[in-house]
Amino acid sequence: MATLWLFAIVAVCVALFIKWKLPVWIGRSGEKFVSRKLHTLDQTHYKILNDVMLPSRGNSVTTQIDHIVISNYGIFCIETKAYKGWIFGNANQEQWTQMIFRYKERFYNPLRQNFAHIKAIEDLLGQQRLKKPIISLVAFPDADKLKISGTDSVGYARDVVRKIENYTEPFFSDAERDEICDLLARANIVDKETRKLHNREVRDLKRF
Repeated sequence: MATLWLFAIVAVCVALFIKWKLPVWIGRSGEKFVSRKLHTLDQTHYKILNDVMLPSRGNSVTTQIDHIVISNYGIFCIETKAYKGWIFGNANQEQWTQMIFRYKERFYNPLRQNFAHIKAIEDLLGQQRLKKPIISLVAFPDADKLKISGTDSVGYARDVVRKIENYTEPFFSDAERDEICDLLARANIVDKETRKLHNREVRDLKRF
């Protein structure tokens, strides 16, 4: 009997651990996939930063950005959502919907989430360095179907790369581009405790 109880306790612990960690693993897998796609861009003109954490003036003291592409043609801030199924939403809605067969789940509009990311980048760089607005893009690398209206800033990973490549008018010199990339890289918060605190704050916000 004691063995059965021990087995049950271990099984429950494993199930809870997987339930807690699985979304993290899936998210990281999606971000790595998008990162690989972004690295197909011509490295002569495009610099790519992944998993950047910057100070924020929003609900959290920090904000975590999946990908930043700094190029001669502009700065691109990319949010990755590794959601499967059909994704429904409108650019102006606060919540979007994920549907897998009859299962439905609502989630915060990633364009609004990315707006906070862009503000953090703007605060860091200052208007004197920004010759044009930062471009917001959202990637759904694992979605089966995207039904998003009111914007052309959302797509699969390959769509995001094409959208970036559609910007062909140079705005930044090589020196300006590299300076911006260096500033963002140096500002990136790598302290493990700070990142753990950020993740706890995000989980707490999702409960409301």
